[in-house]
Amino acid sequence: MQRDSFSCENYLVFSIYLLPMHLYNIHTHKIESAKENGYDIKCILNTYPGDFEQKKQMYPGIWFSCGIHPWFSDGSDELFTLLKKNVEDPDVVAIGEAGLDKLRGPDIAKQTVIFRKQAELAIEVQKPVIIHCVKAWDEMIALYKEYKGAVPWIIHGYRGNPEQTKQLCKAGFKFSLGEHFNRESVKHIPLNSVFCETDTSDVTICKVYENISAEIGLSLNRFATLAAENIKNTFR
Repeated sequence: MQRDSFSCENYLVFSIYLLPMHLYNIHTHKIESAKENGYDIKCILNTYPGDFEQKKQMYPGIWFSCGIHPWFSDGSDELFTLLKKNVEDPDVVAIGEAGLDKLRGPDIAKQTVIFRKQAELAIEVQKPVIIHCVKAWDEMIALYKEYKGAVPWIIHGYRGNPEQTKQLCKAGFKFSLGEHFNRESVKHIPLNSVFCETDTSDVTICKVYENISAEIGLSLNRFATLAAENIKNTFR
């Protein structure tokens, strides 16, 4: 595919000829500027059940995800009670990050219990799940198949190799890419399954869009249009 040289920097030269456009950051731990290089920025701020209300007061009008991270699966009954209340808020557009991590946190059995609760809650409220997964792909794929893809599961910060990517695409997962991603793998991800994020990075979401669009051979505007359509089709 031929790469497009359109960048964040030269967007301003052409902005007077273009319709306003959003760049969506679906997983971040900090709020960016509302505008960047002529684009409107829309973020989904990651929160936990215990800090959601505080973050909502701090950032009115922002979208949120809210979930119980696998690292904190121990003693999570009280957190889950809070989560069930929080997800009723229309500004909570996703559950997560939730998932499985074999390198950190309680044993996988405990992590799986609370992950199942969140997956079932997501189905109940019909909101997608933002997935954190480390070294537990077989378990995650089996769970996704068990729940039959009733709501979208989006793997955040995805960096997997091409073979793993093909397997996850076949299963039906969606992918959120950030500052670091596997440049060969991204070519195997269907365009209707890709999102962008900054997570905890200092890089801007515009730079993330620029890097990914260059890798897949699309102009920044074309990629932003496709990503916006994915947002429309995935988030309420």
